[in-house]
Amino acid sequence: MRAEVLVCDPITGDRRHVPIPPEFMIGYVKGTVLCAAQNKGHVHGACHSTPLKVVLLVTCHNDSPPLASVYSSESDTWGDIISAKAPCPIYSGGYLSTLVGNAFYWPLMHANDGILEFDLDRQSLDVLEGPPGTDIPLGHQIIPAKDGTVGIAMLSRRYHDIQMWQRKVNSNGVATWVMWKTIGTHNIPELRPRIEGEEPWVKFILGYDEDTDGIILYVKHDVYMVQLKSMQCRRLFGSWNVTHYHCFKSFYAPASLHH
Repeated sequence: MRAEVLVCDPITGDRRHVPIPPEFMIGYVKGTVLCAAQNKGHVHGACHSTPLKVVLLVTCHNDSPPLASVYSSESDTWGDIISAKAPCPIYSGGYLSTLVGNAFYWPLMHANDGILEFDLDRQSLDVLEGPPGTDIPLGHQIIPAKDGTVGIAMLSRRYHDIQMWQRKVNSNGVATWVMWKTIGTHNIPELRPRIEGEEPWVKFILGYDEDTDGIILYVKHDVYMVQLKSMQCRRLFGSWNVTHYHCFKSFYAPASLHH
């Protein structure tokens, strides 16, 4: 039985079965889909009949470096297998990618393990050093920073807040992480109040919505969405299961009114 990825369009019901390269049968595999339409005036969000690309990433159980490749629906082929220059800690398999500029980023298991960057323009895969801080699994999430560079939202259990870090690169190409914002969880009124003496109540970051700049938090046994700019917060549902969530917007088909 061949290994493949299944690309689904939930609106049209179209499915595309794409066999994956054998080099990706060695570890944790993650994929993401990107609209490949380049025609002038195209607006992303209704890309149901446009060309697409599938970016596949694998991290290995041994000391082998991570690999990436890009599939094109126009040519129905995979591109070159791209390797990072160095190995990285085993990728947890649960984190989803975030598109910042023209690069995809995946966090590793802990924030101080670093992050993976796949640059679509340069066709390069790199392991970047992460910010100092947490070793909490599911305690961080890659987000776009305020100036369009890559950033990380990170839980601090000691201070019960969310720290926002930004990666800056100077003119000499030296990268540093700078904290640009701190959100005290006690300042988010819709979240459950913390009872003194209990374990930290904001436990995990479960996902991120790129369209609304919102992170999904697991608080006690409830799941909340917090908008990072407006700080608006709402409870989504209660759950005893800790997992990652895929954000999905509802759609409707345009219709004409007949009189």
